[in-house]
Amino acid sequence: MPKMTNVLGALLLGAAILVTGCAKPKPCACEVPRACCRGLVPQCAACEEGLTLEEWFKKTCPGGETDAHYGGWDEATQKDVWICEDEDREKIQISE
Repeated sequence: MPKMTNVLGALLLGAAILVTGCAKPKPCACEVPRACCRGLVPQCAACEEGLTLEEWFKKTCPGGETDAHYGGWDEATQKDVWICEDEDREKIQISE
């Protein structure tokens, strides 16, 4: 019986050591990835670049325009082409 007790004690000690390794990890200061829409609209483009809409307009439309629409893809520069405009386009509401 003493041999059985020693084996049982060793198993319990081993299990206790393994369980202590299961402590919750320390929280990291990790940045949570943002989920951006994939549409070809300024809001989605700003999100993908990690900018606010206002910052994106300043970067993309340096002339101070307040709206833009997708104009295609430039093969030479490998970048999106945005057509900047001063007037807001008519916005539509899509409902179910």
